[in-house]
Amino acid sequence: MIKMTTLYRLIGITLVTAFALTSCNLPATAAPAGNPATQPPAVSLMAPTATQPPVPTATTAPAATATATVAPTAMLAPTATTQLTAQVIPSINAYCRKGPGSNYYEITFLQAGTAYNVVGRNSLNTWWLVQASGNVTCWMGDPGTTQQGPVDQAAIAPAQPLPVTPATFVDSYNCDATLHTFSVLFSWSAVANATGYRIYRNGTQIADVAPPATAYTDSSAPQGTNLVYGLEAHNDYGVAARKSVSVPSCN
Repeated sequence: MIKMTTLYRLIGITLVTAFALTSCNLPATAAPAGNPATQPPAVSLMAPTATQPPVPTATTAPAATATATVAPTAMLAPTATTQLTAQVIPSINAYCRKGPGSNYYEITFLQAGTAYNVVGRNSLNTWWLVQASGNVTCWMGDPGTTQQGPVDQAAIAPAQPLPVTPATFVDSYNCDATLHTFSVLFSWSAVANATGYRIYRNGTQIADVAPPATAYTDSSAPQGTNLVYGLEAHNDYGVAARKSVSVPSCN
């Protein structure tokens, strides 16, 4: 009885061992011992696959931004300002001359009350070079002239020189009451810028002597009256102040 019991136990142990081995299905070779985390990864021996270039994605165009348009500002109308054009207005109809002085020859005349543009002046600001008409410029110097604008800032304009009055003008005469002849001889000093010398008797011109002459004889002087002779040096622009001498009557 005891032998049968022992046999059954051995058979049972054998069956349990066989069942355990079958259920575990262990591999034929055991993996090497060690930490699995430290094992090198498996290397794939497959051929590398072709790398496709990235397909460009459509770029969205930037949206146009609205630009604010600045409206032009309204320009204010200019306000009235001080007269900027230099002008003179003669108080009377006045001669307009070749130079700044009454001894210059007149060119034209200016209308009283009319404004004329100033293009120059003399250093004393008493005579003005004005635009008369068209391309004509001339000098005016009416003391009653009204000025407007920067007249005193106009450029000082040069003028052509006039001859000066001769320093001397002397006479000698020969009165023959028997023959009833009367002659007067004059002489004077020469001056620069003169193109001639005019001789006057009692206000009437009787001769015009060209340089370099500086003498003249009035061989037909009237008798029975006092005479006044004048000498005037001149050129193309005007005359010098007249110089006079008196000659007594020849009776």
